[in-house]
Amino acid sequence: MMRTVADAKALMSAGETHQALGVLNEILAERPNLLAAHMLSAAALIRLERGYDALPHLETCAKDVDKAPNPVRARTSLAAQFANAGAYERAAEMLKQARDLDPDSLEVAVRHADLMAKQGKWYDALDIYRGILRELPGHSAVEASAGIAAQHTGELEEAVRHYEAAIKGNDQHLFVYNNLLAVLMELGRTDDAYRHAADWLRREPSDIEAMAFHALLAVEAGDAQAAATWFDFDTLLHVSDVAVPSSYADLAAFNRALEDHILNYPELKTPPENHPTWHHPALKIGANINGHETTGPMADLEILLHTAVETYLEGIGTATHPYLAHRPARYTIEAWAAVLDRQGNQLPHIHKSGYLSGCYYVTIPDEIAAAEPDEQGLVAGGLEVGRPPVELLSKATFPSRVLKPHEGMMVLFPAYLYHGTVPFKSSQRRISVAFDVIPAR
Repeated sequence: MMRTVADAKALMSAGETHQALGVLNEILAERPNLLAAHMLSAAALIRLERGYDALPHLETCAKDVDKAPNPVRARTSLAAQFANAGAYERAAEMLKQARDLDPDSLEVAVRHADLMAKQGKWYDALDIYRGILRELPGHSAVEASAGIAAQHTGELEEAVRHYEAAIKGNDQHLFVYNNLLAVLMELGRTDDAYRHAADWLRREPSDIEAMAFHALLAVEAGDAQAAATWFDFDTLLHVSDVAVPSSYADLAAFNRALEDHILNYPELKTPPENHPTWHHPALKIGANINGHETTGPMADLEILLHTAVETYLEGIGTATHPYLAHRPARYTIEAWAAVLDRQGNQLPHIHKSGYLSGCYYVTIPDEIAAAEPDEQGLVAGGLEVGRPPVELLSKATFPSRVLKPHEGMMVLFPAYLYHGTVPFKSSQRRISVAFDVIPAR
């Protein structure tokens, strides 16, 4: 019995994309002009990251687009798929035709502006968004997009107006607080930024990024009391040495077993430069390194991580703090290996999805072990907690704590605190296992 496009759709919905494509190939062998099969084939190929192969299917559909029940909507759908396939100019042609057919369609205009933004044509995108907002003033999603376009074109005051309109009375686009605060800081409007940071934290009191910005801006705005609360390292930063698991002769034996496991971990690699985990070409990351084994050094370390987290959460006790008010009752631990190969560093960053961040030090080069603080208090290869990245354009002197790592050391701190490593050079590797406590959702 001949299978149908509906069968292929069901396979696509189940994630069986290769099987769906096989069914569609059978259908098109029998019915080469079936447009629904061509559209779904294009979608399947795009999902498989074979956008170039999807283009002939899309062009077949484009030839008969005027026969569709709604030619404007058909062109809009085709434009989206052309864009997904990487054929941006062809997508733009489709959207221009759709706008010519229905110049009053705000949906098509939005799609056109979004496509311009996707191509980096920010001036064109902003011009279209402005026109849409003349018809739909205060539309939250369009205001957010217009703000991003204005920010990219350097129209910073306009970007602020759009971002403020996007978040006014609407909780669906709170992500633009990040952009809004960055623009206000660039404009030197620190007090306005601090006010918005407080509003963001009020609306999303458990959001780690909102905490990070509020802490940063408390320092920038000179609110010493709030800054002291957010950067209370004595209460919130915990450092300890682990107890060696009983199956190892000593700490060195445990760490060498961990080192061997990490260096042979198949996922250990240098991320591409456009990836959020990239920091330095000498840094390799081994994602999701925990939770795969029930025996061996990583399984033993997993126990130590949970013990450290429980000790941290119990040790905090009844301390009053906006961060501690959101301690998770249930959580998972996501860990990854970090190998700095004889040199390198990690730039200041936070982990937005976690609650508590931490690090266990497996291998420390002799040069780091012997290092002394410089005139700024930094230790080569050390961990610095508190100082934000330079791109946030901070002008204040930030409270920070620099830790000199040693093998067997476990560090835990709130995920909202920026942290990074001090550059170093050595003849040896610096190996650690970093982790996040992820609240159960």
